[in-house]
Amino acid sequence: MKTTNNNLASKFALAAFLALGTLAVTSCNKDKNQNGQEVPSDQSQLVVRIAGISDGESTVKKASTSTGKSSSNSIELVQSNGFDAIVAVDNNVPSNDASAFSPATLRASNGLKAATPLGSTTTYRLYLYKNNGGTYTFTKSVQFTPGSEAPIQVPNGSYKWVALSYNNTDAIPDGDASNNLVLPQNKDVLYATSGATDITINSNTAPLNITFNRLYSRIAIEVNTLGMFAPINSATIAVTGQNAKAATINLATGALTVAASGGTPALTEVNFTNLDGNAARKIAYYYTADETTQNLSVSVTNLKIQLDNNTERTFGTTTLTQNKAITPVRGKNHRFLVGITESALTFGSGAGLAQWSRSNLYYKPGDATPYRFYHTNPQTNDPNSFFSFGAHLPRVLASANAAVDACSLVYPAGLWKTPTAAQLGNVISPASLGGLLGDLGLTNVAGIDLLVGVQDALAGQVPNSTPAATYSEFTPTAGVNLSYGAAASSVNKLRFNYNGYMNTLGVINNLITLELGNTYGKYNAFWTSENLIGSPIINLGVKYHLGHTIDPLIGSDTYKAYRTTSLLSAGLLGAVSVINSPLMNIRCVRDATWAAKSAAANYEPMPVYPN
Repeated sequence: MKTTNNNLASKFALAAFLALGTLAVTSCNKDKNQNGQEVPSDQSQLVVRIAGISDGESTVKKASTSTGKSSSNSIELVQSNGFDAIVAVDNNVPSNDASAFSPATLRASNGLKAATPLGSTTTYRLYLYKNNGGTYTFTKSVQFTPGSEAPIQVPNGSYKWVALSYNNTDAIPDGDASNNLVLPQNKDVLYATSGATDITINSNTAPLNITFNRLYSRIAIEVNTLGMFAPINSATIAVTGQNAKAATINLATGALTVAASGGTPALTEVNFTNLDGNAARKIAYYYTADETTQNLSVSVTNLKIQLDNNTERTFGTTTLTQNKAITPVRGKNHRFLVGITESALTFGSGAGLAQWSRSNLYYKPGDATPYRFYHTNPQTNDPNSFFSFGAHLPRVLASANAAVDACSLVYPAGLWKTPTAAQLGNVISPASLGGLLGDLGLTNVAGIDLLVGVQDALAGQVPNSTPAATYSEFTPTAGVNLSYGAAASSVNKLRFNYNGYMNTLGVINNLITLELGNTYGKYNAFWTSENLIGSPIINLGVKYHLGHTIDPLIGSDTYKAYRTTSLLSAGLLGAVSVINSPLMNIRCVRDATWAAKSAAANYEPMPVYPN
């Protein structure tokens, strides 16, 4: 019999293992377990803890032949007059585990934090198979929930262990001598095992964490309106072509036998849930053990979104139906993504042909997708819509060696860009001495442009423009849709509001106070992408758009606009080269190279936002 001091030491060791969230084993001669019962000298106590669920990219041994590869990624932009959409098949399934048991001390088997914790009410079962001279015999199984596991008593020896869960509160069947277990259909079956390496259970057994992998293929259908910058109030969503097959698993070997037939999980709008509480992202999952290609169709109709002025925009006449093939691979994630975006307004011809955003860019701090366009294209002096050249944050000067195109940060990544100088060709006054003066950079941005009067006298009205007191607008050749209001609404016209701009900055501040002077209500001004950023040249000429309405003494109002050059300079702030720049709006256009960029294997629609 051991001494009392040794008895206490054993119990303190067990308590320490429990606190660390590990699987631990203790053994002693006629020691007592936590229930006060004596533990025979040939047995030990087993304490189990779950680290979580891996990223779902592991496979298990199976009876059928598999390619072992995920579905190849594909992405395309589908355009219409109502709304556009990026449609993709990839393996980037987002997590939607809202409430989970996630102690900071839990780690996966490789020492890293588990990708997804197991829910605190989720059931799982541990199966133990004792190795008797190379033959594994079922010994015991116990069902647990994370964080409430009690020690279990087992004979000392060499064991294979298997853990199984349906990632819900369902009870898991006990094992038997056959080792075969019929798994449920369309459940997120989780599996973990010691594999070919047994564990030796005795008082010297090292702690072990259990990290689950998915056993079936998880297929996610995501419908989002991140590119419309609005939550979904309602929509009719229909998915067809899905097939969920169950399987039978041999717990001792891990071999799977897929059922001959499967079911069709219901996937309509009632089956979609908000992702991370964001009503702009709806997601639904189904699970299958089958690896046969499935031809899926996703249809979205009757879409209604909530606008930033608390009104609702309805796309009742717009229907989007897309078909994609997915070849499931067991243990892996697959996603069918329909990312709905605002459609563009097409205007111009030749080099000036462009697909314009319906409103200016602005930044909404703290939002999941902070770069967005105003829903109603208002005249506004919102400080979050005034950017210095090359800056991705409003009212902040950009670093010359880290300039960013803020338009590229609108969801989906890279679909929009800042226009080139050539793309202004159809929204400025015809080429003249005034236009030449602007292009040569002879304007004065220290105050209101002293040469604007000269340009006004020499240049004609911008063709096809309709001037007003606080804006000028053009009629698009494509993109008008009644879902955005009447044909003459501010977002069905290519309207440039006179939001003004802030003159050259005399000092460098972290966050600049916006002072528009008398430019608000008089001028529109927005950047182009024409620049010499990255050049060692100190003076950097950057072209921008400047327009206004002229109210002559005789005749009607006219709209004149110029491609003007700002003479920027770069100063040194410590070791950072900072662009000294005016503040003005950004009006984005579609990037014609997006299809090529999005074809890259590592492309992800969610933008990566700079610090």
